[in-house]
Amino acid sequence: MIGPIGNKFAPLGDPARQTYEDSLQVYEEVIQAACLQVGIEPIRADQIAVAGEITEQIFRHLYEDDVVIADVSGGNPNVMYELGLRHTTGKLTIQIGEFGQLPFDVNAVRTIQFSRSPRGLIDARTQLERMLQAGMLEGQDPLTATRVLQEVQNGKIDVELPTLEAAMDGEVEDDSPGLLERMEEIESGLTAMSDDAIRIASAIQEIGMVTESASSEMQKAAQSNAANARLTVVAKYASEIKDPVDELEDSSDKFAYHMTAINDGVLAMLKVIQSADPEERPEGSDEFLDQLITMAESSREGMEGLSAFGEAAEGMGSLSRQLRGPGKKIGNAISNMRNAMANIDGWERIARSVKK
Repeated sequence: MIGPIGNKFAPLGDPARQTYEDSLQVYEEVIQAACLQVGIEPIRADQIAVAGEITEQIFRHLYEDDVVIADVSGGNPNVMYELGLRHTTGKLTIQIGEFGQLPFDVNAVRTIQFSRSPRGLIDARTQLERMLQAGMLEGQDPLTATRVLQEVQNGKIDVELPTLEAAMDGEVEDDSPGLLERMEEIESGLTAMSDDAIRIASAIQEIGMVTESASSEMQKAAQSNAANARLTVVAKYASEIKDPVDELEDSSDKFAYHMTAINDGVLAMLKVIQSADPEERPEGSDEFLDQLITMAESSREGMEGLSAFGEAAEGMGSLSRQLRGPGKKIGNAISNMRNAMANIDGWERIARSVKK
């Protein structure tokens, strides 16, 4: 387990002491508890007892261990460096971080996000248990950076970098987007996210209708005390929810993707608006802020429905193996939306503070 370590010997109130206590809480109440539940032993960098150069020991764990869990709260430089090294291995790596404290660099990677409350830490532990179980059984898809690095190492692709002379002579053009380009990208992304949210709500509604019908049939089958009758109902239910569950997972994937694609742009635009005098803000700033607030409110309502549905779907896999696939996809959709909402909530907080 890699994460911010801090200093347990620092005085009370010192930032290093607070970092140590916050990290220890996440380790003990979330990471260690989840690991022990699935039968693996977590090791913190400051718990390595073997004598020798601590950095070499850490590097060996990063490259050799089957699982690495990274607490990326606060974007600690050492953690991000170690996480980057780990990503080159392609082995199971799980990220966890506190809401509002995630570095932008990891937004594109699925991260378990938590609030530092009793309920929030319990939810994070439950998510981590599931990700560990799924990852140890099925592995994980390689990240883009991992895949590209492996292809370069295997000679499948050539990488041409600009020479130092070209960069110094100004031959490498700056093609980064300007304010107008960012605004266009953001507007397009927000529209796409609204469409995704509508598809998510529609899929949840359809799944709910099918579930209600199946529940009635299951009650009738239960009265007959015939296991095959209940299995017949379950098979029919699994078949009927397949399409809306696929649509839910696909829409949540796209929602999270569109959010990630525009996150940096939204934050940059908010910074421009926040730093400008009200009279000198870019045209359409108020409409932009209102759009972010409205999206946050509607997404939060949808998230409440999805979370409630997810809790009801948690026992799917234990009921029948035919429902494990749909249950997993619903869990993926919930994870996608939770990760996305952490960023959207951040947009909303800034937007509301600017509008005051």
